Amino acid sequence: MFEDEEPKKQKPIDFDDLSIEEIEDLITNHYEEIEVLKQLLEKKKSKITLAQDFFKKS
Repeated sequence: MFEDEEPKKQKPIDFDDLSIEEIEDLITNHYEEIEVLKQLLEKKKSKITLAQDFFKKS
């Protein structure tokens, strides 16, 4: 029943209404997300390289 429901869409942020502090917080949060994504990307690349090396030797 609940699987058929579409996820609620977030309202777009009106950046003109944000305070300086809110904008700085958004920037900080995005930098943190970017770092997490970079780490995830490196882990995935490492796994792919490991798998490729394994199958080359076999």
